[in-house]
Amino acid sequence: MAKSDAEMPDHKSLNEDLQEIAEHLETLRSNLDALAGSIGATGSHQAEALNAQAGEALGAMEDAIRREPLKSVGIALGVGFLLGVLMGR
Repeated sequence: MAKSDAEMPDHKSLNEDLQEIAEHLETLRSNLDALAGSIGATGSHQAEALNAQAGEALGAMEDAIRREPLKSVGIALGVGFLLGVLMGR
């Protein structure tokens, strides 16, 4: 059975509520877009910093190998031996 007009909710207030919800959703979407951009920029900056640190560590290791090549070969042999023993198990 159809409801009478007296039983139906106020359409004007319902439309206002829907408009308010739509505005809140638009604000939320805008905030999420800004957050995603910020996270992307931070991640990119961190990746660049990590890459720079890795380059510095590689340079330091190359310098150490050039200064003491026999010690470096001995360390490499020892590490290789240990890895071989561990992987053989």
